[in-house]
Amino acid sequence: MVDPVSILTGIALVKKSVDFIKSNINTAQDIGDIISHVDKAMTGEQQVIKARDKSGADPFAIGTVAQEIIDAKLAREHLNDVRNLVNLRFGHGTWEFILQERKKRIDAQKQAIKEAKAKKLKKQQQIAEYIKYGLITIIVIVFIGVALAIMVKFVLAHPIEGDDKSCKLYEPKYYLICLNEGRGYADTQLYLDYQLQKDNWIIEKD
Repeated sequence: MVDPVSILTGIALVKKSVDFIKSNINTAQDIGDIISHVDKAMTGEQQVIKARDKSGADPFAIGTVAQEIIDAKLAREHLNDVRNLVNLRFGHGTWEFILQERKKRIDAQKQAIKEAKAKKLKKQQQIAEYIKYGLITIIVIVFIGVALAIMVKFVLAHPIEGDDKSCKLYEPKYYLICLNEGRGYADTQLYLDYQLQKDNWIIEKD
């Protein structure tokens, strides 16, 4: 069964929780019997304070006082009543102990949320790093593949041995002639240079 107090908010939550505490505090065996309603009353007060601050109403205005300011004052009065009842029933300092424990719990919850966000951010950063290195790896593999494909194509197109159509068979000078003019021109120039070296040049030099 859903606790009707848990669906209330603001000043209504404060009033309902305080009414429960006042009705049951004398029969409560320990603070644990009413602590959940104390916590709800405090939560309701925080909601009222936020509503007051959000409204921007001037608490010192002489004219009409905003309802949010009235609710905040009523919530504070109700909590003061509960504080006195709790200290009277369970001993002086009990209320302060409740406040300290509640603060510890809230701080622990905030820290847990902070750590969860940090963990999520770290995981996102790790995923981003994995993606980055994965892309780099793919790019490197593609580059190597393209380079190998070009090299294989070049070697097959210009074999060094066993291919009489390859310009690679020529020395650098004739290799360039072969690339630019064709093998026939390279052979001719090679033959003319050979004849020149034998001092049997058939063309008269200028």
